[in-house]
Amino acid sequence: MTVSLELLGRGPSRPDLLEDLVVDDASLTEILGRWTDSVPVVVEAGAATGLPSPDRVAEVLGRGAPAVVDIGPDPADPADPAGSAAPLADLLVIAAHAGVGFGSGLIPRCADASGVWAVLSGAVAAMTGADVAAAIVSPDPAAIVGLSRSAREAIRDVITCVVVPRDRAEAVAAELAAADPG
Repeated sequence: MTVSLELLGRGPSRPDLLEDLVVDDASLTEILGRWTDSVPVVVEAGAATGLPSPDRVAEVLGRGAPAVVDIGPDPADPADPAGSAAPLADLLVIAAHAGVGFGSGLIPRCADASGVWAVLSGAVAAMTGADVAAAIVSPDPAAIVGLSRSAREAIRDVITCVVVPRDRAEAVAAELAAADPG
């Protein structure tokens, strides 16, 4: 078997899972510009679910643009798993199977770190064929950060980055980093 030594010196082509993951609205374009030239498209929420329609998200992703979606205050709220998790699960499945590559995935707007873990967990479930709604409601941060580098990068094909309120961005990023032993 022949191994190309040239490939050994190359760095990763995509950011690791938590690298530049958490942004605020003001820094979104700057952060995205580090990794891609795609311009994000805000996809407005529908009245029925409070989330954008799956068809509209699929249309945006199909054009190769990242889709900014507001997922509400807490998608992992076990008090309302059907109401909050099922529509979000549909969006994550669409993003996982859009096949557009890094920089053109979902950009969810979350309120806090629990929302970020919920969408990351749902993305992993969508990629692996697991129960996406259950993963959203019961995220496992240790399992997510324990994935291999290539698997962690692949999650970023589904979740390009996550927008959080400006006054919470540093705290959310720190909370996510605290779960990562590496």
